[in-house]
Amino acid sequence: MQVNLKTAMQTCSASGEVFEVSPHERDFLERVAPDFDGERFEIPLPRLSPSERARQRVVHRNEQYLYRHQSAFSGKPLISIYPPDLSSPVVSRAEWFSDAWDGEQYGRDFDFSRPFFEQFADLQRVVPRASTVTLNNENSEYTTGTGYCKNCYMINSSENCEDCLYSKLLQKCRDVLDSSYCYDSELLYECFDVRNCYDCKWVYHSQQASECWFCDDVRGCQNCFLCTNLVGQSYCFLNEPLEKEEYKRRVASFTSSYSKLMEALECFNQLRAGRWFKYAEVVNCEGCTGDFLRGSKNCIDCYDVVDSEDCMHLHVGVKCKDLLDCSNMYLDPELSYQVLGTIGTNNVHFCLYVFNSSDLWYCEQCFNCRDCFGCIGLRNKQYCIFNKQFEPAQYESAVRRIVEHMQGTKEWGEYFPSWMSPFAYNKSLAQEYFPLDKANAIKRGYRWEDAKPADYKAVDNSVPERIEDTPDEICKETLACAETGKNYRIQAAELRFHRSMGLPLSPVCPDVRYQRRVSLRRPRKVWERECEECGKTLKSVFSPDSDEKILCEEHYQKKVAG
Repeated sequence: MQVNLKTAMQTCSASGEVFEVSPHERDFLERVAPDFDGERFEIPLPRLSPSERARQRVVHRNEQYLYRHQSAFSGKPLISIYPPDLSSPVVSRAEWFSDAWDGEQYGRDFDFSRPFFEQFADLQRVVPRASTVTLNNENSEYTTGTGYCKNCYMINSSENCEDCLYSKLLQKCRDVLDSSYCYDSELLYECFDVRNCYDCKWVYHSQQASECWFCDDVRGCQNCFLCTNLVGQSYCFLNEPLEKEEYKRRVASFTSSYSKLMEALECFNQLRAGRWFKYAEVVNCEGCTGDFLRGSKNCIDCYDVVDSEDCMHLHVGVKCKDLLDCSNMYLDPELSYQVLGTIGTNNVHFCLYVFNSSDLWYCEQCFNCRDCFGCIGLRNKQYCIFNKQFEPAQYESAVRRIVEHMQGTKEWGEYFPSWMSPFAYNKSLAQEYFPLDKANAIKRGYRWEDAKPADYKAVDNSVPERIEDTPDEICKETLACAETGKNYRIQAAELRFHRSMGLPLSPVCPDVRYQRRVSLRRPRKVWERECEECGKTLKSVFSPDSDEKILCEEHYQKKVAG
């Protein structure tokens, strides 16, 4: 195959930023350009920069917020990721997967006098949506993006977890509260990016740690407090080894009340600012750039990606191959462009939430389908357009005409516009990855969901400083967040967890706690930095104007392990 060595420079139509379309991207677009009815349709170069393309995708995804709904089929109450003012019908997952309905009943002809996206939005308004994205959970109704979880509450994007609350991206975890990006761990509170950890509180970027507090980048450590960049240590306080009794005495002085814990957290934040950082969290990878990458090869500008190969601009993926500009891709997706949310797919493009399917274009919420174009809510179908069945030859001819029409309307090669998202900007994943205030979001054309005054009623109740002084009755009370004033409730499972860990309850609401963890994530962007020790040029996720001390792999290992 002849390799295209020419780089194209484009100006982003949203931000005005000048960005590069690399030879790899140009070759990829040439490779996936489809043939319909004997005619080849080139995919145009992107009009948006990589970050704006990612923003456009994730504005269609809500991971954190749940709403009360009624099933459009049975009228029964539901918990849903969709806001109550959504015009589309919402049903339970059991109802959605039942034989009581078929997506083909909403089939229609394509109208060549109207734009494609306008007609697709009409189809979105009538095809039922499953209320949440879950799989084989038990007693975990208030979760989404979860599978094989038990007794979990307000967690998202997690699998094989038990007794976890208010957390994100957990894998095989148990008894975890207010934590994110945690794997194979148990008894965690306010932890971020940890693996194989046990009984840890405020521990970040660490693995195989136990009974540690306020630690950042520790490996194989136990009983450490306010420590960073440690390997294989125990009973350390501010990185200083202590006798066991002296260590316990010092720890006790910081853990007796919520106020004391916040003093320790302030010290921890100051301590973290001065620690050594590796240029990015890239482990056992070859030819990769980005952050939170493991066991991958030739993945460029990728984030939160595991065991993947030959991907670019991929945000969150497991066992992926040959993907460009995709998000939340799991379990062997291959050869896709501009897609959000798949499991086990091949050759799907410009799609939303398609599973175990292949050769789909501009489809949403389709399962076990092949050769479909512009379809929503189909299961086990082939050769469908706008949910209408065709013979194979008719399908090819009809798709060719539709793509030609989309070329004329300049929709071909574009992702679903943000106005088609059921979510306001601040209730979508876009706000987490690419935060905007209300004024700027509206200026850019996004919707915004305002806070409801009914959620901010003044109350006299307060959270005790010590868990020993916290009565069972607090679970029946309405509280007001000490930071925002938003009302919230303490769950019985939450109180049990705090008592078992000896931790006072937080006086701030779950949303504030979540946003604090979000702030620990580094930007999804790569800059050139130099190693503080050897001056080697690095592709780093730390911006040039940041104060962190950045090291290459070699000198990071020497500093931390040495």
